[in-house]
Amino acid sequence: MSQKTRTAVCLCLFISPQLFASNNQTDFQPFETRDQNLFSLIHGQPLPTSAQLNRKSQARWSSSLAITNTINIESTASESIYLDYEAYRFNLSYQYGLNDNWDLKLDVPLIYQSGGIFDTAIDEWHGFFGLPDGKRPLVASDQYNVQYSNNSQTAIRLDEASTTLGDIQIAVARSLVENNDTTISLWGSLKLPTGNEDKLTGNGATDVAAWLAVNQRLSENGVINLNGGAMMPGANNYKNMPLADYVLYGHIMLGLAASENINLKVQLQGHSSYYQQSQLNVLGNVYILSFGGSIKINQCNQLDIAFSEDIKVEASPDASLLFSWRSYTSGC
Repeated sequence: MSQKTRTAVCLCLFISPQLFASNNQTDFQPFETRDQNLFSLIHGQPLPTSAQLNRKSQARWSSSLAITNTINIESTASESIYLDYEAYRFNLSYQYGLNDNWDLKLDVPLIYQSGGIFDTAIDEWHGFFGLPDGKRPLVASDQYNVQYSNNSQTAIRLDEASTTLGDIQIAVARSLVENNDTTISLWGSLKLPTGNEDKLTGNGATDVAAWLAVNQRLSENGVINLNGGAMMPGANNYKNMPLADYVLYGHIMLGLAASENINLKVQLQGHSSYYQQSQLNVLGNVYILSFGGSIKINQCNQLDIAFSEDIKVEASPDASLLFSWRSYTSGC
């Protein structure tokens, strides 16, 4: 038996229905990630949320680290963009149950941008799975260069590593439906201009967003989490780049329990363009696929590990790695 055959047999056994049937654990929590393009992250699209709210006075801390590596080089008759960076986005999130029907959530991001160290690893990943390399073979490894020009005017030029605070986001949620199989909640958020416009960690405006979150049980071990909503920018432009009046976004996450402590997840998400007049793919509509799993450390703590790929090639960063730790302070 070849090595590939043995690996395939092991994978089939690992995700076999018999394993799923032996577990009744439920995990509706989506991967707390979104399009990691620096030109997208400055706007107030919220992170994915579960529809399940905390109980009264119950609190949950979540700390996530998204590591992104990309090379996107593109130009049109009037625009040009050059993205070659590695970014580390650490997000500290706190969610609190005000009562049995209302939750409050706070997200505070800290962002480090540089040339990074993972260019070679990403190249090998793409080669192993036969994924497209884009412009990677044409660019030297571990460079940091972010530029955008419009009508021969340079709006953004970054080539020195930086660590800055991003835009803080405050959200409130209202429970609408809650039963054994279906949970629905309505969310609204306000993104504050605490980031740095010149470092691409904020857009200098206060954005608002609203979305519906749905948890649906499919079977004893299969679940779906969905979000769908709209974000309204608080300004007409960023660095003289006209912004859309609103941006639609959403995701669908499918989760399957593999064992008592492990849940496998795949998540498809996307958003419409923030920049209404741009013809660049990397500033247009985006679709991303994330896959990985959640590991139950104990009754109150859980670790998520996920990898994201740009399934609409050249429209978002090449690859992102997510580590997320969730911890309940009570009632878990």
